[in-house]
Amino acid sequence: MKNAKAMGISKEKAQKELDVFLNNIKSVILSTVDKDGEPFASYSPFVEDEEGNFYVFISTAVKHSHNMYTTGKAHILFIEDESNTAHIYGRRRLYFNAKAEKFEPEDERFEKIATLFEKKLGDQGALVRSMVDSRIYKLTPYNGNIVLGFGAAYKLDKSNKKIETQKTMKGKAHSQSHEEGLKEHA
Repeated sequence: MKNAKAMGISKEKAQKELDVFLNNIKSVILSTVDKDGEPFASYSPFVEDEEGNFYVFISTAVKHSHNMYTTGKAHILFIEDESNTAHIYGRRRLYFNAKAEKFEPEDERFEKIATLFEKKLGDQGALVRSMVDSRIYKLTPYNGNIVLGFGAAYKLDKSNKKIETQKTMKGKAHSQSHEEGLKEHA
């Protein structure tokens, strides 16, 4: 196998892929923890506003709702469909830490976000208006990263719209543990 540096792609090509990555993705994988640090993972359809914030609509009865309300945090992952990937270990993915904010039913932003769900998901998006026991959560992303294959991992800038730097461990993860390779380049 080629080394990671040789397998990376240019910053310009990575930016082009970032610009269109979410175009055909309809759901996000959510990772949250409860007040005791117990992890929970699931998914939800999402929409994005013009400022780059993401929104999910979830039942108040599910763990994610409780966890995000309690901690105000989530980790979000957008990942290439495995049926479209060239290599199962090299799936393209975009991930962020996120600040989570719950919208109450009377929130003035509800109408705008409900319309985004309907535009993106069609009739299925209308569910946002009819499920009274569910809430919209705004997920404000930070610390974004995109992985476009082997040796092609990039850190995003503060806007989460531009490639900032290529992340590399200079092959250290292959000759040492991942943790040792990461410590050296932190």
